[in-house]
Amino acid sequence: MAEGRSIPDQEALSKIDTSVPHSARIWNYWMGGKDNYEVDRVAGDAYKEVAPNIETMARASRGYLIRTVTYVAGELGIRQFLDIGTGLPTYDNTHQVAQRVAPESRIVYVDNDPLVLRHAQALLTSTPEGVTDYIDADLHEPEKIIEAAARILDFGRPVALMLMGILGHIQDYGEAVSIVRRLQAALPSG
Repeated sequence: MAEGRSIPDQEALSKIDTSVPHSARIWNYWMGGKDNYEVDRVAGDAYKEVAPNIETMARASRGYLIRTVTYVAGELGIRQFLDIGTGLPTYDNTHQVAQRVAPESRIVYVDNDPLVLRHAQALLTSTPEGVTDYIDADLHEPEKIIEAAARILDFGRPVALMLMGILGHIQDYGEAVSIVRRLQAALPSG
């Protein structure tokens, strides 16, 4: 089940430039995905010249997500996940892992990329017992993220906040710290 989805409009989709490399598509390429273009593969291969282990790192990051979500849902019993900067769906996304452990889990994905959101619309589906949703929002506006996510998540109960790979896009360290603190302020303690 999904509720209240914010779907990019045609105008936003028309702004997707497939002639310029895009970080989400490059990451998808490194993960062995199919949702990338030649320009992304060329850029990804150029990056590999500088960081030869980047594909291994990308796949290890996915392994970390799988282990963490499995632990948080299974051992800690958390049933709500706020995954900000989700990127293009690949395999074992947060909702798939969480709902495999606890089908009633509620997951809200956040991204502000029209391409990512269009893929989310097509691929991020929920178990009948749970909810998988996505919102079009920018990490620089954490209060808007919390407000939109509150339609699905109960911020009076535990929420796993996931910022996998997104904070590196914030150039100013102080701003990154401020964003994380503002997001944490909405979460229950503990």
